[in-house]
Amino acid sequence: MGPILSTIIGAGIKLLCNLLNNWLEQKRQDQLLLAARDEKLIELISKNQESQARDPFVKVTRRILFMSITFTYCFLMIWYALNPTVSYDVVIPKNGGAGFFGFIFGSEDFKVVQLTGGLLLMSFVDLVFMVVGFYSLPSRRR
Repeated sequence: MGPILSTIIGAGIKLLCNLLNNWLEQKRQDQLLLAARDEKLIELISKNQESQARDPFVKVTRRILFMSITFTYCFLMIWYALNPTVSYDVVIPKNGGAGFFGFIFGSEDFKVVQLTGGLLLMSFVDLVFMVVGFYSLPSRRR
């Protein structure tokens, strides 16, 4: 009975290995199909970006946005330097905005703080440089 049982166990192991290999091969084929689809999609997006980057209207609007944001920021820096008494009232939550999810839950108590123009401008300096960098640097990656 030993050789027959060993043969059945060996055949069962061989059958399980074949099923596992077929399953793994199907997963690999699915991944290859998805990769090919993604590659075509990326190629189409790249071609679309190239055609838009060459579009004169896009170039002009990017430059106009870059220059208007930069000139506005420079004007405000000079204006607030020459007029240091300019201040703004800003409403903020009293309890710190209810933590990380304060933008969802909000707050019931508010207080008014006064900011000078320069302080208000400084709170937006990172955003300004990010937007200016986005509009001023052309993307050469294809």
